[in-house]
Amino acid sequence: MHFAITLLLIAGTSLVIAQEYTIPKKEFRATWIATVINLDWPQSGGLPPRFQKEDLVNKLDRLKEAGINVVYFQIRTEGDALYDSPTEPWSKYLTGEEGKAPDPYWDPLTFAIEEAHKRGMELHAWLNPYRAMRSIPSDFSQKSSKTTDIDESLQTILDREYDEESKQKIVGTSQRADNHVSNTHPDWLLVMNGAIAIFDPGLQEAIEYNRDIVMDVVNRYDVDGIHFDDYFYPYPPNHMGSSAANERLDDETFAKYPRGFTDKDDWRRANVDLLVEMINDSIQVVKPWVKFGISPFGIWKSGVPSGISGMNAFATIYGDGIAWLEQKTIDYITPQLYWGIERWYSVGQDYRALADWWADRAAENNRHMYPGHGLYRTSNSTFSGTLFNQNEMPRQIKHNRSNPLIQGSVFFRAKNITSYSSKGFADSLKTNYYRYAALTPTMEWKDSVAHHSPMNLMVQRDTELEYEFHLSWDAVEIDTETKTSTAGYVDSLVKYAIYRVDASAEPNPTEAMEAYYHLVGITGETEFTDIAPPSEHDYWYFVTSATRNSIESSPSNVVQAGEVVSNEISEASLESFELKPNYPNPFNPTTTIPFTISTSGKVRLEVFDLLGRKVASLVDEELQRGQHSISFDATSLSSGVYVYRLEQNDKVQTRSMTLIK
Repeated sequence: MHFAITLLLIAGTSLVIAQEYTIPKKEFRATWIATVINLDWPQSGGLPPRFQKEDLVNKLDRLKEAGINVVYFQIRTEGDALYDSPTEPWSKYLTGEEGKAPDPYWDPLTFAIEEAHKRGMELHAWLNPYRAMRSIPSDFSQKSSKTTDIDESLQTILDREYDEESKQKIVGTSQRADNHVSNTHPDWLLVMNGAIAIFDPGLQEAIEYNRDIVMDVVNRYDVDGIHFDDYFYPYPPNHMGSSAANERLDDETFAKYPRGFTDKDDWRRANVDLLVEMINDSIQVVKPWVKFGISPFGIWKSGVPSGISGMNAFATIYGDGIAWLEQKTIDYITPQLYWGIERWYSVGQDYRALADWWADRAAENNRHMYPGHGLYRTSNSTFSGTLFNQNEMPRQIKHNRSNPLIQGSVFFRAKNITSYSSKGFADSLKTNYYRYAALTPTMEWKDSVAHHSPMNLMVQRDTELEYEFHLSWDAVEIDTETKTSTAGYVDSLVKYAIYRVDASAEPNPTEAMEAYYHLVGITGETEFTDIAPPSEHDYWYFVTSATRNSIESSPSNVVQAGEVVSNEISEASLESFELKPNYPNPFNPTTTIPFTISTSGKVRLEVFDLLGRKVASLVDEELQRGQHSISFDATSLSSGVYVYRLEQNDKVQTRSMTLIK
């Protein structure tokens, strides 16, 4: 199914661009779950573990319902751990006190992985490799670290976590755990303007330490990916070039470990590149199926592409995303493109221009590009000058799908999907853009060997709900000969893709697998419940197994589930007043609305838009008791969600339907 999208390039002109996109069967649909200062989870440090578990499960359920298939779960915020680290202290954002273990004990990372995999979702462990302290304890200046005096004019820190919705000010602590790096290796840290502390990116010991932290996670946990965000060398106002004192902080390290460089800026970029390369190489040896990605600041260099201006990540924070792509030391890149489409005429940034430029660079190097969206800017907050209107995110998703070199979307952040702060965006995903399930995109440079096909698929109709079907099948056994790494680890993950075909005769499953609209679910379990729309035909189901890299097996046996709508009218069915789901839904341009009335009389069936305006009157007449169906032609209406309402005497029922053109 193709959707034609017409976009106005510049307000006030007659120039238009026609774009078409196809809903992809494989699409990266991700969000960040931020734990720093408890932005997304947990609600606060120190809550009983049972509440934290329930909250996390609830969030994953709501993300799954919205169509999200990947989560970036933050497990290291500032030299701490929201998992059972043998090296670094438990995070205060989890337990309320740094270094204090959960009581009763649990490991959030193990739990989150298991729960994500049950739902057929990927979990990428998100770590901050360089940030050591978001604020400085009052006594830390006495330690043998490399520091500069604070400049009182630099108190406003341009930190993404000073976010528009929560307005939470950065709050420090006067005490760090004994095994925090500020106590174990203060000499490894650079303290910028007395405000923040980072690991010295050029120090060989610090590089190896951070590599070991990441690889401990890869070795001990069944993560699908490792993810870094945009904190390399510090952002303004605490960046290396903010003062002469800051520029001198790494002089000693530069002299000790020049690595063949004479220009310090080139050396700083190479320091970051070296850590990225070391981690990638280590992952390839241990668990080559684990994906490695980074989300840098969205502007590589000011002026690139033409017309773009803003902070130069290449020269200011020394994050060179192009180098990682060219060196193929990452699998995907997620540039943080937290700007609107066509805004660059006034402020120097444009989502569309930047997304296409990054997509070209990734494709040139055979890597994936999943842009980061500033969903927080659609918040109901009144933070002046940053809010997007409610159409901005849909426009960006449509643009991504119009460019075959862009393989998905990543939304900052989870709370803006799981709460109602972003103008109903989760509903838009659930009922429209992510209505159909999707596997994650296949990386052709990774494992391409499929699992065995699922066996013994069984389908049972619910005894009470005629539209509900319960599927089960046998678990697929892993072929260890093809799924074992050189380090001895076995990639034991299996996902299952569930297909439903509405047809009068048994379908060809191989052909059906090519259509996105037959894919009704992804799960990590061996059972699935499907709620199907009404149909006068039979429903047919089959299942495939999928690897972590979304390589599908041959289909299982095809099972006929039978008709969902019977042509026979029973007396029991006539005793109800019922407005049934329309079919198909979504639709374009016509759909059928079935309903039953238990007594003869005047009946009214009307359609309204979401502003409450009546757009169609389908029935307004006397009808006999029984089952009826009305065809609704929406050719003259715009895409969107509509409500249809059935009324007879004092009985009223309503339902919603989605028109997509």
